[in-house]
Amino acid sequence: MDSLNPLQWIVLIGAALTAVTMIGHKFWKLFGTWFKFIEDWYGTEDKPGITQRLNEGQEHFNKIDIELATIKAELFNNGGSSLRDSIDRIEKAVTKTARKPKQ
Repeated sequence: MDSLNPLQWIVLIGAALTAVTMIGHKFWKLFGTWFKFIEDWYGTEDKPGITQRLNEGQEHFNKIDIELATIKAELFNNGGSSLRDSIDRIEKAVTKTARKPKQ
């Protein structure tokens, strides 16, 4: 095998450095994504971690459930105090007034 001339050495070293740089970039990109995931999972000072965000979300859904139950209770008769009972009373009064013959 013939020895390499200086230009061939430069090309060979340049190709090797390019390959190492590309592999290093892919490696850094992969671990950068992993570090972002870990940071997101455990949280930082500015942003809470996943467990805290899930707990806050659950509290929010619990409040929504309570509000929906309150609204739903107003849509059905309950003996006089619901919105449905009020509408029925108004409807009955209007119907009685409309049926009265004019004198």
